[in-house]
Amino acid sequence: MILVTGGMGFIGLHTTRALLDAGENVVVSYHSSYRVPAFWKDEVGKRVMIEQLDVTSAHDVMALVQKHKVTGIVHLAMPGAAGLSPAEDFRTSVYGLLNVMEAARFANVKRLTFASSSTLYQGLPAGPYVEDMLLPIDSVNQTAAFKKACEVLLFHYADRTGLDVGAVRMRAVYGPMYYSLMNMPSRFCHAAVKGVEPNYGPAGAPYAEDTNDFSNVHDVAAVFQRVATADKLPYRTYNVSQGEEATFQDLADAVKAVEPGFTVKLKPGQNPKGNPPSNYLSAGRVKEVFGYTPQFGVVKGVADYISWLRTNSL
Repeated sequence: MILVTGGMGFIGLHTTRALLDAGENVVVSYHSSYRVPAFWKDEVGKRVMIEQLDVTSAHDVMALVQKHKVTGIVHLAMPGAAGLSPAEDFRTSVYGLLNVMEAARFANVKRLTFASSSTLYQGLPAGPYVEDMLLPIDSVNQTAAFKKACEVLLFHYADRTGLDVGAVRMRAVYGPMYYSLMNMPSRFCHAAVKGVEPNYGPAGAPYAEDTNDFSNVHDVAAVFQRVATADKLPYRTYNVSQGEEATFQDLADAVKAVEPGFTVKLKPGQNPKGNPPSNYLSAGRVKEVFGYTPQFGVVKGVADYISWLRTNSL
């Protein structure tokens, strides 16, 4: 039985499905957002158990792990963007991780898999970003700060206790069930289905030739499943992305190929403040270790997402 903390979040819903497809039973924990997707609702009470959990409560985390005889944990629970004070961000991110690590150690779970982020690479002058790069100590936002700190603490704890751990670094994740719409792929796809121009956010429309490395949630879930269930991990950190950069023009063109009436007003050229060269995460390690290559590039990923949105609200 594998516990997925934050299992009713966007990535948790799909990771649960990937684990089920791999033959695992899953405990899905949630804090306040409760939603059961159509793609695993028939498994509730059978192969999926649902529990409310506050990861900042050491007692509750320990009790849940013991109740379900958990053998592995995928730790996805994290505060929402700008949803908490700095102190509460710290408490949920750091103390929450501590409680999960302690419960994992006492229950002698096979592995604790941690949801990290590609924001750790922000500040590096160029990609492709590989897992063993030296990272800048400065952080541009709370996600970068806490994910960076938590990886350090996770690996230190593992060294001292023998806990088997892995971390998955993901970037610009989009796809079905993503409700916060924090990135451009999600905003573009939602706008196209609604027949409106996208909400670009406070920075305005992106530059057409600026690049990013967009990750489809199906690929992200597949990597979480592999890291969580592998017999052995030769490394502790794993990037997940499409493994190549795409321009925002590429993204817009992929949307227009599915929704020809899509209206988007990109700024011409590149951002004069700079766009890092080779601005993408290397996907070589997941291929080396798991034989996995991304299945959803921008064209296929956008088409899949828009197809979903045509018949679903998210």
